[in-house]
Amino acid sequence: MTRRLLPCTLAFLLLAPGFAKAQHVAARVSQTPGAPRVVLRIDPRLIAEATEVWRLIAGRENPVWPGWDASDTPILFYLPGEQDVLINHPRPPAGFVAYDGPVVFPGGRIVVRDGPGFIQDDGQNTSRDVEGVRTLVVADALSNLRQQLRGQWEAPRLPGGRAPDLSFSQLTVDPYDQLTMIVHEAFHVFQERVAPSKGANEMLLLRYPVLSVANNVGFAQEGAALAAALRSASDTALRSAAVRWLALRRQRRSLLPPEAVEYENGTEFSEGLAMYTQYRLFEALQGRTPGPQMWWVQGFAGYDNLESRRSGLVDRMLQHMRGEISVNNDPYGTAPLRMRLYYSGMAIGALLDRLHADWKDRIVAPGVSLTDLAEGAIGADAGELRGALEEARREGSYDSLVGAKTRLAEEGRARIDTVLARIEHGAGTGIIVEYGALETPRVGLAFTPFGIAVVDADRTIYTQVPIRAHFPDGSDVAQTEPMPLLHDKKGKLIRFRLPNALSPQEVASALGGVAPDGQTVRELRLELPGLVLHSARATIQWEGRDLRIVLRAPQE
Repeated sequence: MTRRLLPCTLAFLLLAPGFAKAQHVAARVSQTPGAPRVVLRIDPRLIAEATEVWRLIAGRENPVWPGWDASDTPILFYLPGEQDVLINHPRPPAGFVAYDGPVVFPGGRIVVRDGPGFIQDDGQNTSRDVEGVRTLVVADALSNLRQQLRGQWEAPRLPGGRAPDLSFSQLTVDPYDQLTMIVHEAFHVFQERVAPSKGANEMLLLRYPVLSVANNVGFAQEGAALAAALRSASDTALRSAAVRWLALRRQRRSLLPPEAVEYENGTEFSEGLAMYTQYRLFEALQGRTPGPQMWWVQGFAGYDNLESRRSGLVDRMLQHMRGEISVNNDPYGTAPLRMRLYYSGMAIGALLDRLHADWKDRIVAPGVSLTDLAEGAIGADAGELRGALEEARREGSYDSLVGAKTRLAEEGRARIDTVLARIEHGAGTGIIVEYGALETPRVGLAFTPFGIAVVDADRTIYTQVPIRAHFPDGSDVAQTEPMPLLHDKKGKLIRFRLPNALSPQEVASALGGVAPDGQTVRELRLELPGLVLHSARATIQWEGRDLRIVLRAPQE
C-alpha cells in the first residue's frame, strides 16, 4: 500500500496565537450594495461537515476532549488560486466580503475572497496564523484530489510502464474521513493554546535511526500488542496486552539515543493525540442524529454503526507500525516513522481510556509523555515486564520480522547512496552553494519532515517539497519545484541538481550577460528553471557540469 501524505512545510516563524469572538468581525468586511451575490467556489459540503464536528467540540460539554471548546476557533477553507472562505474569524484581512447566501455555519459569520489566496499548495490541511489568530485550515476536496493524483503519477509504474488504475473508491471523498480530518486539525489549534511547547522538534529527526532493524522490529511488535489491548474483551486480557506493549517499548527505547525518544514523545503528543481525537469522534458520534445537510453528502450513511470505522483505525495502526504502508512513495525515509507515531499516540490514548486513567489534564503538563502515563496506569513490576518480553521474542513471527527489517535497512542504505550519487554526479545542472565564508556560517531550511533521509552524521537529504534555504546575511536559495537537496553541515554547503542541462550562455544570460568565471558579484540575483537565488555578495563559477556559488561576507 502507498499513502500520499499532505506535506507540512516547516516555516521558522514566531506564532502569535490570539482569539476573539466572532461578533467582533472588523468593519472592513463588507458587501457592496448592488454588487453580484458572492458565490461559494469551495465545496459547500466542507461547511456541512465542519458544522457536524462543531456540534460536538464547540461547547463546554465536549465529549471528544473535556475542557476543549472550539467555538472561538476560526476556520479557513481554501481552493488554491480560486477562493478563500473564512468562518468565525474576528478580523478577516482586507479583501474579504460577507457571504449572505443560503449556506450557513451556526454561530459563525462566513466571509469570502476570490483570487490566489493565502495558500497555493494543494492539500494543506493544517493550522496557521491569519491576522495573528490561529486558524484551522482545510483544503477543498478538489485540491486534495489533485494532490492525490499527483502522488499516483509519481508512484512507481506497473510492468510495461502502465500507471495504476484509479477506482471510484480512490477518487471519492469519504465524508467520515473529512469529519475526522477536521477534528484532527482543529485539535492542533487547541494544543497550541494549552501546550505550545510540547510538540516535536523536527530537527531531532536528523538523529533518529530510521533504518534500525531492532527499532523497526520493536515497532511492529508494539503495534500488535496495542491492537490486542484495544480489541480485548476483558480487563485481564487488556492488562496482559498492555504489559506486553510496555515491555516491548521499554526494550526498544533502551537502544535509542535520548533525542530519538524525545522526538517520539513530542510527535505522539502533537500528532498522536490529534489522531486520537479522530478515534474518539467516532465514539462520540455513535448513534447521534446527523444534521439534515449531511444526507446530501456523497457516501454518507449516518452514525448508527461506527465500530467498523474505529476498527479500521486500529487496522491502519497495525499496518503502519509493521511498515506495510509506503508513505509518499518512500519506505526508507522519515515519512513512515512519523506516521507510526501518529497511530501509536492514538492507540496509547485509547488504551488510557480503557485503563480508566485520569490522563487528559495531566498530558498537557510539561515533561509528561503518553508513555509515562500508561506506565503508571498499568503498574507492571519488573518480573511481569521481563516475562512479557521473553514471550514476545518466542513468537513465530519474530524471526521473519527481523529478516524483513534487515532487508529494509539494506535496501534503504542502497537507495540513499543512489540518491546521493544522482545529486553529486547525475544528469542536469548541479547547483552548489557554499556558506562557510559568511561571518555567521549557518543556514535555516524550510522543509517537510515527511521527506528526510540521513546520509551520515554530517549529511542529510531533503525531498518531497521545494526546499528553501535562508542565510544570516540575507542570502536566499529557493527551489521552485521539488528536487532532492543535500545539506552537508561539515562542508557548509547545500547542493542539488536542476533537471535540465544548462549551457554557460544560458546562465550568463540569466546573470545579465555576466559570464560565471569566478568573479565576485554584488547583489547577485539568479533565476533559472527550478531555482531562484539572491545574495548580497557571492562568487560564481562553473566546475564541469556544476555551478558553484560561494556566499561571501560583505567585507572580506
